Amino acid sequence: MNVLYVDVVGGAAGDMLLAALLDAGASRDEVADAVSAVLGRRVECVTAEVRRRGLRALALSAPGDPSAERRRPRELLDAVERAPLEDGVRARATAVLRRLFDAEAKVHGRGTADLELEELGEDDTLLDVVGVAAGLASLGVERVDVSAIPVPPPSNEGTHGSPAPVTLELLSGFALRPSVAGTDLPETVTPTAAAILSELGRPVPEMPELVLQRVGVGAGSRDPASVANVVRVLLGRTSASAVGARRLLVLEANVDDLEPELVPDAIEALLAAGALDAWTAPIVMKRGRPAVAISALCEREELDEVRRAFFEATTTLGVRVHEVSRPELDRKIVEIDLAEGGPRIRVKLGVLDGRTLNAKPEHADVVEAARKLGRPVRSVHAQASALAYRLLEEDR
Repeated sequence: MNVLYVDVVGGAAGDMLLAALLDAGASRDEVADAVSAVLGRRVECVTAEVRRRGLRALALSAPGDPSAERRRPRELLDAVERAPLEDGVRARATAVLRRLFDAEAKVHGRGTADLELEELGEDDTLLDVVGVAAGLASLGVERVDVSAIPVPPPSNEGTHGSPAPVTLELLSGFALRPSVAGTDLPETVTPTAAAILSELGRPVPEMPELVLQRVGVGAGSRDPASVANVVRVLLGRTSASAVGARRLLVLEANVDDLEPELVPDAIEALLAAGALDAWTAPIVMKRGRPAVAISALCEREELDEVRRAFFEATTTLGVRVHEVSRPELDRKIVEIDLAEGGPRIRVKLGVLDGRTLNAKPEHADVVEAARKLGRPVRSVHAQASALAYRLLEEDR
């Protein structure tokens, strides 16, 4: 899988992201063709090599013949939807624009059709959004991971203050960190960049494992003394050890004073709170006291709820949390008929490199089928497993 890691060093704007993609090797002709098709006039991607705190980077020059016309959201979307673009480029560009307009509508408390976009309604927005979409397609990017994002201290300066409300709305769910530039860089991330990152990317706690292929650096117009005002992109392929790997959290607690009959209830509470899995293991604690270790696996987004469930459903006074990597097979769900006319049972397939390695009937479906047929669960499970095994044989 081709992965693009966006390292937001000093900040990010639409033109900075586009310049970074061009620096990483995105086709200038493909980007220019896409932007020109949307704007209805020829636009070339002109860049200049600059230095930002000693780092070499590319800066995107403003296109010639800028349009002073400010369009409404529907007009911007129509320009993209009517242009002869590749489907993937069109889909990415329209998704980013809709994300941007929805956020603007929310912070202004009005409908999208009633928005006055000001600078966002100019051609530069289409240049940045369509250009980035075309650049990602040119590089064959399949996934975009985004680092923690620097933000300046809150300020009342300007029309909306800083950071802009729409930018904060778009960055919901992303990790933010204080900008070392402070007030020297009052807008580290523009709304356009925030829309691109939030719609096309995902926040990650650290750089993913990958085999590095290309690096690109895009520069902002300002050059504060405290930070390199650049965004850096690292393009690579996920390494063999990282293929299909998910970053998950494990929460653990050792308890020696929880009534045994309450342990199953604690497991159910953890699962209800969003844990992907939960389990127990017998242990011996200090002074030879018998106890139980209770563990849960969850996505980072579910951490707060699962941690709360630990405190509410067990007697622990503390919970250990650590990150793990879980390589996974691709999964597919198919349905099989036990007999002509049913009942139907779902079968989960585990696939590696297009080859099915295992097939497992869903136990809940097996139980329900046994109830309908008036047969023992063990008998139905054996029949369903035999049918599932045939799927493996057919795939070999």
